[in-house]
Amino acid sequence: MKNGLEIARKKREEMKAAGLKIERLDPIEKSIRNPKSLRMAINAKCWDCVGAGYDPNPRKLIRKCACGKQCPLWPVRPYQKKDEEDQG
Repeated sequence: MKNGLEIARKKREEMKAAGLKIERLDPIEKSIRNPKSLRMAINAKCWDCVGAGYDPNPRKLIRKCACGKQCPLWPVRPYQKKDEEDQG
C-alpha cells in the first residue's frame, strides 16, 4: 500500500517524463488560488508574517513564532507538530 508521499512522487515523475512544467507556489499564491480555504489563508498569513520566504527555513520561524499568544492565529499556526514532539 502506497502512502500519499509515494503517490505524489510518482505523479511528479510522470509529469516530468511527459514534459509538463511543475509549478511551485508559495503559501500566498496557494491561498489566492483557493480563497475559500481557511487553512491556506492561515498558512499564508503566518508565512507572510515571518518574512514571506526571505528566510530559507520559514517553517522553523513559524513553529517558534515570537508573537506568542498575542496573535489570534498563534494556536492554529502551521508546523506545530514537531514542536510538540520536541517537548515530549
